[in-house]
Amino acid sequence: HLWDNGADVSKELDNVMDIRKKAITDFSADNIKKAQPYSKLEDVFVPLYFFHRYQTEAVSKVIGGLDYTYAVKGDSKIVAMADPKMQKKALASLLKTLDVKEIGIPKNKLGLFPPRAIGYARSRESFESKLGVAFDPFGAVETSANMTLGFLLHPERVGRLVQHKSLDNDQLGLVEVLDALIEHTFKKSQQDSYYQELQNVVNNQLLNQLFYLSSYQRIYAQVHAIVDAKILEIANVIKNSKPEGIQKIYNQEMIRRIESFKRNPSKFKMPTASKIPDGSPIGMDCN
Repeated sequence: HLWDNGADVSKELDNVMDIRKKAITDFSADNIKKAQPYSKLEDVFVPLYFFHRYQTEAVSKVIGGLDYTYAVKGDSKIVAMADPKMQKKALASLLKTLDVKEIGIPKNKLGLFPPRAIGYARSRESFESKLGVAFDPFGAVETSANMTLGFLLHPERVGRLVQHKSLDNDQLGLVEVLDALIEHTFKKSQQDSYYQELQNVVNNQLLNQLFYLSSYQRIYAQVHAIVDAKILEIANVIKNSKPEGIQKIYNQEMIRRIESFKRNPSKFKMPTASKIPDGSPIGMDCN
């Protein structure tokens, strides 16, 4: 895997998230040069916000992963399933990248990002916005959550989780992964309305990923069975909650979406999340 660090990828992701949190806490107008427009801060903030992207991808590959070499006859090691303890550690680290208290942009930073100044338009390395000229903190969380869930719930990966569990009950299985995701999303609520809205964004991304897996054809029926059961479990979690105000409306709509999907899963089309900005390292200055 490119661009990951550390002898222990999960421990390094925890470290990366701590560094990211510290840097965001300290982020201010001092991150741009004198006389530059405030909208330039958004460009500086993008690689900081997505600082965890490559380590997240690396850690996700541990889940349902294989420990192998390109062995030739006579080699002692050919291929083995990834160590279960290492996988469970990886899952715990990945769940942090879905925690809205971790990936949500602090409210006291939002005032630093005005509409773009003339001559400083958004580019492919900028945040996308569904709010017109306004900075979109919901979109940032949507993109980040979609990134993690897309890695973690890749159809081939979840298929391996089912297979590996059948070979060794100590292996991390798809049921355990989905249970952990539901516990850290739909079973969580936030006291602060801003963070609850961000929680709704993450929850919807998980539901979309489950709809996608349920309707995906090149996958085994066992995966469909588990995913469909977990979709129904989410519906029950929502129905048994006692929300008030706007959250009640959101929950009613989510139940409607689940019921509509179950009636005709073939009509599901994966909604497009805001694209993660370009930012892969392309070189370094060795001077």
